[in-house]
Amino acid sequence: MKNNFIYALIGCCLAFGFTACSDSIEDATSKHVYSESEIPYLKTDANAVITSDMEFAVGHFEAQTIKLADYAEMFQEKMNMTVDQVINGLKDRTVVFYNISPSKGRWDKSDMTKGNTGWYYNSAGGVCALDSETRTASLDIDTEAKELVVNVNEQAVVGTVLSFNVGFAVNGTNYDNYVRFTFNVSITDPSIILTSISIPDGDYASFGIDFTNYAEAIQTCMGMSVDDFLANLDYNGDSGEATNGKIHMYVVNSNTGVWDETSSYTGEKPGYWMNAQGTVCSWGDTGFSFYANTKNGDEMLYIGRAPGMTSGATYTISIGYKDTENQNNFFRFIITLTLE
Repeated sequence: MKNNFIYALIGCCLAFGFTACSDSIEDATSKHVYSESEIPYLKTDANAVITSDMEFAVGHFEAQTIKLADYAEMFQEKMNMTVDQVINGLKDRTVVFYNISPSKGRWDKSDMTKGNTGWYYNSAGGVCALDSETRTASLDIDTEAKELVVNVNEQAVVGTVLSFNVGFAVNGTNYDNYVRFTFNVSITDPSIILTSISIPDGDYASFGIDFTNYAEAIQTCMGMSVDDFLANLDYNGDSGEATNGKIHMYVVNSNTGVWDETSSYTGEKPGYWMNAQGTVCSWGDTGFSFYANTKNGDEMLYIGRAPGMTSGATYTISIGYKDTENQNNFFRFIITLTLE
């Protein structure tokens, strides 16, 4: 009798255990149906992600775009739609367009904050409002051009790096059929070129900085090639003659970044004499230490030493160039120089 009771008890436990396991498996595999007020989870699909690394040059911000047509095959594969069907689906709500929070593993259904075309993002990549103090970037969808447009706030700080994600998904009980865009945005400053040079021993000896080594920065900052940049200088450094060029050479405070826009050329034009602090002076002034001049034909910026300078000493100076007709076009060298 006792044995029968024990067997019956074991049977009940097993039956209960199987039932509990069955319920648990069903709970783990069944698909949750989301209501309008709920936030769908993000189904991981690395093959549905398009990553764009975007660098924005401070002082030269221009919108960058992603053409959806470039990813037509992915839309077809992941959503079974053409790009036109996706765009039209936004109008009848058969397609949704939202932010995505990868860290939380879910979609972000925050309302658009940039009119009805997109969102503003703060420096951490979170959705924010137009008046947010940390507003850094924005994204718009241009349904006519079928493009995603990324912009950066003019006040964005150099060195800022942020990331945000948006996605298109087939609307339904889940958003598992989607195409996701990841934007890695960084704020850079190609207008500052850091370089170190050594000036040979000897009175008036110099070192030449080759502009052609910085052709990409000059193209980005000035909107022209090295040859065009040199041809547009306001003086011909080979003949010393004035030209009709619109580009002027300046001395810049290497610590504060303030451009000296009041001093005239004091050296071989276009060029200056400077003291040990990197400030404009004239040849023979007390403390005159260096000269900087630009030679068009050589495609060089020459930095030279005054007589009697002590070998082994190190200094920092800054020389810049600016388009006087377009103040947004400029770049400068910050030069650490050692006297051999």
